[in-house]
Amino acid sequence: MEGRVTEEQVTKSILNWLEFNNWEIICFDFPQSGTGVILHPNEEFRTTKNKGSVIPDIVAIKDELVVFFEDKDNFVMDDFIKVDRLRTTNDYSDSIKRLLEGYKYSTIYYGVGLPFSKQIETNCNKNLHLVDFVVFVSLDYSVWVKYQRTSIF
Repeated sequence: MEGRVTEEQVTKSILNWLEFNNWEIICFDFPQSGTGVILHPNEEFRTTKNKGSVIPDIVAIKDELVVFFEDKDNFVMDDFIKVDRLRTTNDYSDSIKRLLEGYKYSTIYYGVGLPFSKQIETNCNKNLHLVDFVVFVSLDYSVWVKYQRTSIF
């Protein structure tokens, strides 16, 4: 199969894979659709109305585990940094609590969904310390977990 996997195809493939594996989709956002849930920084971190806001591409829950995905069609270092900020700070805790209101959860994991290529895999391997998981989508739209900090999927 020739071509490349777009960000939208990455998101659709992961959504299908999550649902097939009995994850409940809380929300999702396709590229440039504006349909996702905006996570605003907590009040003390805001400088303007939407500056610093994050829109997760997928949020899903299963067995009290929540996963937040940032999906891309290529490796983008800024997205790994964004995921790390969500993982390691409480800067967005108020928005995340509002989003997950009504769900019973014990742990939240943050990671990325990417199309598979050797170059993307190499870049990911150098930055695994910034994410809880990496999920790859192949050209035939199959999905597999490349890395997970602990057993998530």
